[in-house]
Amino acid sequence: MQAYPSPVDSYSGKVEFERGVRFQHRWMPESESPWAVLTVVHGFGDHGGRFAGMGTSLAGLGVAVHVTDLVGHGRSPGKQGCIESYDKLLDEVEQAIVHSREMLPRVPQFVFGQSMGGNLVLNLALRRPDVTAQLQGIIAGSPMLRAGQMPKQRVMDAGRWLAKKLPNWRIKAAVEVSKLSGDRRAQDAYRMDRLVHRNMSLRLAANLIDSGEWALENSHCLQKATLVTHGMDDTLTSPEASQAFAQNSNGHALFKGWVGCRHDLHDDIQRERFFAYLTHWMKQKCIYSFKLNRPVVSVAA
Repeated sequence: MQAYPSPVDSYSGKVEFERGVRFQHRWMPESESPWAVLTVVHGFGDHGGRFAGMGTSLAGLGVAVHVTDLVGHGRSPGKQGCIESYDKLLDEVEQAIVHSREMLPRVPQFVFGQSMGGNLVLNLALRRPDVTAQLQGIIAGSPMLRAGQMPKQRVMDAGRWLAKKLPNWRIKAAVEVSKLSGDRRAQDAYRMDRLVHRNMSLRLAANLIDSGEWALENSHCLQKATLVTHGMDDTLTSPEASQAFAQNSNGHALFKGWVGCRHDLHDDIQRERFFAYLTHWMKQKCIYSFKLNRPVVSVAA
């Protein structure tokens, strides 16, 4: 979607990271300092430019938004849909979070992952809690924990075996655009976007399935305040899996389902309500953290 008219400053360009050059989009409140920073991790085949609507809307509400094209996506380098390993993909997310913190070190930090990005941020919280310890909270939007319709077990076993033999062999992961959003304008924008791709390597496909199951099995180890949000009409990723993750998180994760919404909540018909909900949740976490860290002052009787 195109950026909505809003009093924000925006930037798009190359950024030098430890792992090489990446392409980044940023949106900042124009007239005041941000009260929070949101590092966005996009989904498979996607790129940061498709979050312009979300970026401008949240920046208009006082939140700085940073989105970096992951390796092999958008304008960042790398073969489309191919990864060195799942750990290296988590490295991509970690360096984006660190970069946001270095740019605005005194501002509360949050991370938002969409679809594959949701899978990544939840796994980062579980596998590398030291990285997410300094965040105020984590948000997973329609996370890829399980597909809406999972392949049969024998098909997945064959895919894992083949992924070991031909890890970079790519398949077309086609998607019906109408399943992403109920907004016709968003659907048309997706179709016309030349930076979107649907090339997925067997290694990436196998890693996403396995890491989603691993996150569900280990959700009880979550230590960071997390919002798991999902469109209840999503048929690409499973709302039931998101709900199960939150239920098994020992109270650290909250599940919020959106009736009538599909996969891309940030680009669906109820997006403005979605953005308002996100900012309200983030403000609550900032207030809670302030109270928790506030020094106790003794008062003489």
